[in-house]
Amino acid sequence: MYRTPYGARIYWALPGGNKLVVHLKDKNKIRRKKRWSQVMYMFYILKWALINQYGKAGLQEAAENTYLLALDGDVDFEPEAILSLMKRMNKSPLVGAVCGRIHPIGSGPMVWYQKFEYAISHWLQKATEHVLGCVLCSPGCFSLFRGSAILHPNVLDTYTTDSTEAEHFIQYDQGEDRWLCTLLLKQGWKIEYCAESDAYTYAPEGFSEFYNQRRRWVPSTMINVLDVILDWKQITYNNENISFLYIVYHSVLFASVLLTPGTIFMLVFGAIILGFESIPPWLSLVLNLIPVGIFLIMTLYASQQRQIQYAAILSAIYVFVMVIVLIGVLRTTIVEGFCSTATFFTIAVGGIFIISAIIHPKVC
Repeated sequence: MYRTPYGARIYWALPGGNKLVVHLKDKNKIRRKKRWSQVMYMFYILKWALINQYGKAGLQEAAENTYLLALDGDVDFEPEAILSLMKRMNKSPLVGAVCGRIHPIGSGPMVWYQKFEYAISHWLQKATEHVLGCVLCSPGCFSLFRGSAILHPNVLDTYTTDSTEAEHFIQYDQGEDRWLCTLLLKQGWKIEYCAESDAYTYAPEGFSEFYNQRRRWVPSTMINVLDVILDWKQITYNNENISFLYIVYHSVLFASVLLTPGTIFMLVFGAIILGFESIPPWLSLVLNLIPVGIFLIMTLYASQQRQIQYAAILSAIYVFVMVIVLIGVLRTTIVEGFCSTATFFTIAVGGIFIISAIIHPKVC
């Protein structure tokens, strides 16, 4: 065991010439949160350890052959998954990071939903980004990074920037893996997706944990995508794998995400009118505005625990409402026939997922 400037280091000599090193961070010396732990590790490996072994003259060459595997503590994987990531990375010296396919595991309805969500939002979306240009985010729960890519001054040094504004707290600290990947893309590195590399991570099983996780992920995703879109001229100049059309593709997705809350509001508004014929349109509008308005006020004045409790109650109510609405839509479909608006909407919404499952049988 050794004392270090950041805390302590424990070293084990293992059979076969292998070694295990555990670094302990002192919160009084290194700031809290995952990003600062990553900064500590990256500087230790890429600056201190490599320079000690190879010297400053051999640092760049050593970094080219150094790989950093980012993992969460609950991730399970086979050795072949790591080899698949390395094979993908070694295909091109421009590949700065590679992510595998993450499978959520656990039990309960929340995990069931996340399995569906991961299939759509992670597997299919990342496969699409991989084909069209670059993956925008290599998740910190299971990804391989090239040492020389991280060592780039405009990546590692920028990654140590302190958060001083509201925008910084969202982009830098709520989704540190996304911001790190944004820095890599801006310097011309390519991020790829390897579907044959499987890893399994425990997904949140309770509503509170799930809600907090998504409340961190969504703003971080939005602000990093916006950063890429606004800096499109420099990124397309530096990164040969990102084209103007790829920027347009993500601009359309970004706009659709901005419109999603309003779309859902109008969808619920129309669904209540369709499912509850006795409720007039003005009352349906009021019934939708009241809970949304209350939640907006709570985000400003209520505690985080109260916000989560209210969100859970609202979710339960909307599940009940949408089940009744679904029954009403099906009844309308049967009464009005195939050419009705309700029938077309039902087929369009359900057909997207059915077609995706059919053409991706091994994925979904």
